[in-house]
Formats: sequence, structure tokens, C-alpha cells
Amino acid sequence: MDVKSSVLTVCMVLALGCSAALAGTAGKFQPPYNENEVWTPACGQGNGYKQDQYHMQLNPDFTKYHLGEDWNGVCGGSTDLDAPLVAIADGQVTYLDAVDDSTKGKQLYIRYSFPYAKEAGGLVTFDSAYLHLNGFATGITWTSGVPNSGSIVTQGQPVAYIGGTGGWIPHLHWEAQWDLNIPLTTNPYQNPLIKSQALQYRAPSLIVDDRRDSVDYTLPADGFWYTFTMTGNAPSSTTYVEYQGQKKTLKQAIAAGWIDAEGVIFDSAGSWYYYLDVDANFFENGKQYGFKPLLAGVTYHILVPRNNFQKDRARIDMLHAVENDARFVYVKMDVSNPYEYDPNWDPAWDLHKMAFQLADGRIAYVNQITYKANRLIRNTSYYDPDLGQWTAWKWVDWNQLY
Repeated sequence: MDVKSSVLTVCMVLALGCSAALAGTAGKFQPPYNENEVWTPACGQGNGYKQDQYHMQLNPDFTKYHLGEDWNGVCGGSTDLDAPLVAIADGQVTYLDAVDDSTKGKQLYIRYSFPYAKEAGGLVTFDSAYLHLNGFATGITWTSGVPNSGSIVTQGQPVAYIGGTGGWIPHLHWEAQWDLNIPLTTNPYQNPLIKSQALQYRAPSLIVDDRRDSVDYTLPADGFWYTFTMTGNAPSSTTYVEYQGQKKTLKQAIAAGWIDAEGVIFDSAGSWYYYLDVDANFFENGKQYGFKPLLAGVTYHILVPRNNFQKDRARIDMLHAVENDARFVYVKMDVSNPYEYDPNWDPAWDLHKMAFQLADGRIAYVNQITYKANRLIRNTSYYDPDLGQWTAWKWVDWNQLY
């Protein structure tokens, strides 16, 4: 095969964007607030936001599980009142409630989609809920009973303002609803936390964190393979190809005739091979790969997770480990026994543990270990209460992020 070596123009995209040579930031996410917010007056704690509650936390004040995240300005109190909230990506408003008549207060829901090869059709869609708002940005509208009437939003666009409606101090309550059919009346605090309910949500910060950085290549269609050495570790499940504003997974881009049928080649001991399933491979740090576009102007986006929310990924891994085992019914933690995390369990691995209550009332545990050198390499094991022993470690597909 014809291979052009190391002639790619590489751009590591951080947070909001890259150079003018790469159009837009479609497919990449950002937090819903300004991380570098400077509070006036300063409070001596630095700038920005702090996470007051994490996803699936057992809140000691209510003894209930919180299926969203709470974020507050570092200065606390009402200092973040009316701080702007922005769209984390391109999306559409699916619900807006400007009446402060419940514990949720004023609410905004925005639907986001992104290429993800592990979902049917190569696309995942979720609703992001923003609660306790003080108000909405100009132009953000939604009409009840009228399909697709909600405003179209673009990444970074102001959409709302932090408030304390619903009877709370000002803060952002933020959810990622994986199930688009969750009733709007559902309380974001759950007790008991049924396994099936927990699987309806994801940690929104994890989704954003996985999609903030990317290595991007825009290539000519000259019949050559272009090779590169990968920086960082990245799954192919979130890698996508963009052409004239459309975004597709690698396999979909092959079917559309955008890129060569071999999709991706990799160098093994000096010989080049191609992946039989391009959506199931993995881009490993320091290894060589190659792309061959068939159309000029095709851009490859390899999204590199930051892995700042490892515990959130561990919890969803542990839920998936027993997702289809009907014996495991409830997530079961108490205030004195939070989700266990042990970074010293093994020199090479971090350990996470989560308890479940079984249908017959017994308690059983699920473990997850994360490889420290590459935090997308994970394994799970659970205690089989009927056999009285732990199952063998099972490798978690490193393309399965959520």
C-alpha cells in the first residue's frame, strides 16, 4: 500500500476549540458553566466551581440517592446567583418551566446527540436537565404541545442563569437522562435506588470530560495512506468522521464512501495491518496508525478522554456488570459506608466497590478495577451469593464508556 508517513497536521483541541484551520467544535463538549469564573468579592478559595454532590451520591441530609450533580461557585452562598449557564454542545430545548412551583424550581431540558458506535445507529441522545434556575437567556423558548418547538442552541451559547428556585441556595443541579422517557415529575432523589432506575441516568461530567479533547486530522483525497503516532489513549467508539457538517462513526463513514473500506491501519512490528471492525479497535498512546480518505476535506476526530471522573465510570461499569442478573435489585449504601475506593489495592490497579441488595434481602458486592497506566482498561467481578464465591475478572470493553 502507498503510505505517507508523519505528514499530518496535528491539532490537540483543548476545551473550546482549535485553530481557524479546523471549522467549529461540533462533536466536542464543554462544561455548562465558566470554569474560570472570577467571583466578586474574591473569597480566598480560588476561582471557578466546586462539585457539592456527585452522581449517585447518598445524601446524608435526606438519606436518598442523588441522580444528578450539584455544582456551586467556590465562594458559596448566593455568590453564584445569576451566573450564566451555557449549552455544552449543539442541541435543542425539549422542555422549559418558568414557574417556580416545585422543589425543582425553574427548569430547562436540552437534548444532545453525538456519534457513539456502541449505540444502535451509531448515535447516542440524552437529555440534560438544569434545575433551580433563576431565569433563561434571551431567545431560549419552548412551546408546550408543539413538537420540535424548542430553541436550537449551539455550544457555548448562554441558555440560563443559576438560581435557588425550588427553595434551595443558588447552585446548578445538572442531570444526564439516558432514558428519554423519564417523566418530568420524577424526583432526582431516589430511595430505594433500584438498579433499573440508576441505569436511566449517567454522570453528566463524565460525558463532557470524555469529549473535551481531540486529535483532529483534515486530509486531502490523493489516494495515499496518512500515518501518525497517537497521543493519548482513545476509543474508536467515540471517534468520528466529519464531512460538510455531517458526522459519522468510522464504519458509517466507510459505508458513505468518505474513507477507504479498510478504515484504519495500524503498525505491528514494522508491518501494516487493518482492523476488521473499525468501530471496535482502540487508539493507544505512542502507537502508529493510518487513515486514507476518499474525499477532500474529510476530518477525523479522535476524542481523548481526560479520565477526571474515574469513580463515575466505575459505578456505571459495576451497574452494567449485574445489569442482567435479576438477583441484584437495589444499590445499597449507607452514610457510614460510601462507595469504596482504594487506590492502594494494587500497585497497578485502583479498586472500586459497590453493594447491592438482592431480591431476597441479602447483600452482595460488585468490584471494579481500573488500570492506572491506561484508565480505560477496566475489569469487573461480583460476589455470586448462590455459589458463595467471586466470579472471575471480566474485561470491560474499552470502547464501552457509558
